[in-house]
Amino acid sequence: MEMLIAVGITALIGIGVWQMVNGVITSRDRVDAAAGQFERLQKTMLLLERDIGQVVNRPVRDIYGDWQPAFSSREEAWELVVTRQGWRNPTGARRSRLQRAAWEFTGDELRRRYWPMLDRGQDTEGRDQLLLEGVTDLAIRFMDRQRNWRENWPADQRTASGQSGDAPADALPLGVEVTLTHEDFGEIRRVFVLPDFDRSSVQSAIDSEAAAQAGSGEAANRGNTESGNGGS
Repeated sequence: MEMLIAVGITALIGIGVWQMVNGVITSRDRVDAAAGQFERLQKTMLLLERDIGQVVNRPVRDIYGDWQPAFSSREEAWELVVTRQGWRNPTGARRSRLQRAAWEFTGDELRRRYWPMLDRGQDTEGRDQLLLEGVTDLAIRFMDRQRNWRENWPADQRTASGQSGDAPADALPLGVEVTLTHEDFGEIRRVFVLPDFDRSSVQSAIDSEAAAQAGSGEAANRGNTESGNGGS
């Protein structure tokens, strides 16, 4: 009888230890998965910052030979398309240091495609990168020279369509606001200032709008509080 009791106690201890170890392993796996996803999020935002921060106003020709703006949110398949500089070339390959890059939101993934040539031919193939999974929403808007936010760029849709002849001279926006919603990390909002502009002026306009939004939110909260007190 004592032997059976001892065996039972040992079995219970073994089950408890196994459950504890299994819980630790499961927790570690979850932490590792979250850390890996967060690292991918950081890399995605860094690459987006580089694409926007190194934009150059160099329009490109599409596969039909028509000009497309250097910076656009109006292309059918992409949320944002840019011409950027700073494409490193450590092997000394015969190519430009400029790069055409496009960002795509598929509904649950954020992808980036880039092309080895700015002016593409019929046989020019892009290279696709899966950057981030678990994305539930993506919104981009653009600050024009009057410090107004616009939902699309170029602001004038007529200049966004393909053009033959001389290259279009579309202005770049002053700033870009990107709001990304992730299933694990919630809403992430970043504002990028484009190069070749007075950064302090643009940042001041952005900060002023943020302060105004915060002020209106506080006023609404005070109004709700006063209404609640009046009804009590």
